Amino acid sequence: MNFHDFLEVSKPPRYLGSEINSYKKDYSDKLRVCLSFPDNYEVGMSHLGIKILYENLNRSPLIYAERFFMPWPDAIDKMGRDIFVSLESKTPLKEFDILGFSVQYELSYSNILSILLNAGIPAESHLRNDGPVVIAGGPCVYNPKPLEKFIDVFFIGEMDHVFTEICEEYSGKKFASRRERLEFFDLFDFTYVPSVNPSKRVVKEVYKGFKDDITVDSPVVPLIPAVQDRVVSEISRGCSRGCRFCQAGMIYRPVRERDVDDIVENILNQLKKTGYETASLLSLSAADYSCLEDLLVRLSDIVKNSHTSLSLPSLRADKIEDYIFRELSRVRKSGFTIAPEAGSERMRRIINKNLSEDEIIAAVKAAADNGWKTAKLYFMIGLPFETEEDVLAIAALVRKIKGSIRGKSGVAVSVSIANFIPKPFTPFQWWPQNSTEELTYKQNILKAEFRKMKIKYSFHNIYQSVIEAAISKGDKSLGNILLEAVKTGAMFDGWSEYFDFNKWLNAFEHYGSTPEEYSIRILKPEDELPWDFIDIGVKKEFLVSEFEKSKKEVMTKDCRVSNTSMCVGCGVCDFDFLKNEFASPGKKSFNGNEFNNMSDTNQEYYSYVIDFEKKDSAVLFSAIETCRVFAHVFKMCDVDMSYSQGYNPQPRISYIYPLSVGVEGYNEKLIIKAYVKDKNLLLNQLNKILPSGFKMKDVRLFENKMADEMIAAYSLNFEAYMQLIGALGEERAFYKKVTKRGREKIIDLKEYIVKKDDENCIIYVKINGRGSFNFLEFFRQINYIDSKVLIARENIFFTEELQNA
Repeated sequence: MNFHDFLEVSKPPRYLGSEINSYKKDYSDKLRVCLSFPDNYEVGMSHLGIKILYENLNRSPLIYAERFFMPWPDAIDKMGRDIFVSLESKTPLKEFDILGFSVQYELSYSNILSILLNAGIPAESHLRNDGPVVIAGGPCVYNPKPLEKFIDVFFIGEMDHVFTEICEEYSGKKFASRRERLEFFDLFDFTYVPSVNPSKRVVKEVYKGFKDDITVDSPVVPLIPAVQDRVVSEISRGCSRGCRFCQAGMIYRPVRERDVDDIVENILNQLKKTGYETASLLSLSAADYSCLEDLLVRLSDIVKNSHTSLSLPSLRADKIEDYIFRELSRVRKSGFTIAPEAGSERMRRIINKNLSEDEIIAAVKAAADNGWKTAKLYFMIGLPFETEEDVLAIAALVRKIKGSIRGKSGVAVSVSIANFIPKPFTPFQWWPQNSTEELTYKQNILKAEFRKMKIKYSFHNIYQSVIEAAISKGDKSLGNILLEAVKTGAMFDGWSEYFDFNKWLNAFEHYGSTPEEYSIRILKPEDELPWDFIDIGVKKEFLVSEFEKSKKEVMTKDCRVSNTSMCVGCGVCDFDFLKNEFASPGKKSFNGNEFNNMSDTNQEYYSYVIDFEKKDSAVLFSAIETCRVFAHVFKMCDVDMSYSQGYNPQPRISYIYPLSVGVEGYNEKLIIKAYVKDKNLLLNQLNKILPSGFKMKDVRLFENKMADEMIAAYSLNFEAYMQLIGALGEERAFYKKVTKRGREKIIDLKEYIVKKDDENCIIYVKINGRGSFNFLEFFRQINYIDSKVLIARENIFFTEELQNA
């Protein structure tokens, strides 16, 4: 692919794959594995599971693991099958040995099938005679039936290291046929291979080495901001709270915690190797981590002067202690989120969410008192046994929360409302989803209440929730419907702008069905469920018991209370190899020297000019994306940067009159304010880690003030230059531009041109605060094809350099 092709698509760095910490290997003698997250780059690069597998697989000398994310529709329209290649080596997906999908949510199923079809891989597994073995893992495959038609092998459970071991074993074998390959994968208790052993009893894999492992060592730094744009350390896995709607709380049991010292070292290591300034402590229930205060104290002591922020996922209100706010407030504050889930205490008893109204209100008030400016609240409607009174209790609770922080300057409360979706292996798996009419009514009465309060709110799309529930509760009959929906254009169903409910209705109708036949289906505990052949460790009898308790509003205690062995009888633990494991407090002494690039409050900073090249694929980076890259690499190279003031301080990096996307630059300029110890060493370090297309050329002190106007020299290829000069002579070297206020403005080259060099096809133009002449925009408006235009900025001149122009 020519990089010019990407100039007509949104966010072209999505498709480059030259990120910091990404792997480049000689693949001639290796097993080739492509890990695919069936959503766009920003979402996929946020997923921890992909990062873990990518790093673990590539540590093996026998394997080369690459990545693929679903291209955005505009890229598919522009490039078709050519875009369905791996990020690292640009290899077509159909040429890999193994193509693995991470299946995190049901609305990504259409993307999985779209990827297969667009990559030239038959969607239905029985039609594949060659090509990659298509595998799938993740929480959704605990009900593999809807995808059974398309996936060769399902991996059930936690694959952190065992998947690498299986791939290494697979790479050393010779197989006479595709059938033999699939029979190999069927040898393991935790795999389901429908074409080989459709009646197999599958037992989920539990990662028993979690406590003594790390999350990742050198995570890939995305070229554009990911949805979760930070380093992540998984402090614990599993949850024993037992919320009756929550699938993760059941399938990831038992609870396992990592030790404080291991987490601290892992976070510091990741920060150094990525240049990130935010670290997240990941867990299903972070506030339940047994040594959280010790962990937060140690981390905040180390990073408090480094402009690094710490964040926790959604916190339980009853576990929020003063120390959490005390320690998090010592570093940059991130958003504060809690999930009461239900508005009334009756509903919280039904769902086994042991939270009182007073605890919820006190938690938000404590956040406001400690300087947090945003509080996000998550609720759910459509839960079992819910009444209209319970729904209105959500608004009543929000009103009380807002009243509790009245007078707190600038504190904003926002509310997000999800629609309940029955999930396999939960006590509520037998309960039907509300009808669209019921959910619509409940949403409308809440919207009316929120408008009265002037509360910012959002509701999940009801029709997306209906499809999600239909797939979640579906059997293998869903396979034909999924394929029909994709063939009629269903894609990116998790994105409201692309979700088309009518396509799904037509697909269901094509097979004489409706989504509601699945989503509102009433199931009974004695019914045989599509996923009953999978053993997750939690006994079905326990789930039935929890469902019966919910009817009576009876709660079940957490078996981790006070670190005791108060077993509730779920069946997961054998109390030998499988049991709840708790963290050890920190023992190592951290004195702050672990962070070499900490800001010294007495440090004197200087302004430096950095000259750099921006060529080849780097021309696809916008100005913001270019500054983002440099912010990361400066941090990685221990450059002591000066930061702006305010709520969200940023490193002082200025890209001087940035290039248009698509234009090369041979002497581009950044101005940074920092303290640089060794300029030559810095240049060498930067050039080792910068993405492809960037090259640092010089670092020098800048003592002059910026000129109000500068001059830039642009070179063009001969044909494009002659087109431009001809237009200039005929006084049509201009283009139209719409201003931010919607006014049309003429940009004429004759107002900016300083001189031209016909022999070398170079034009010198003025640049100032009002802009300059965009050569690419001119050629586009005269319909001169981008691929025929080669433009480079040879130089940009500061005041003292003008005489050389």
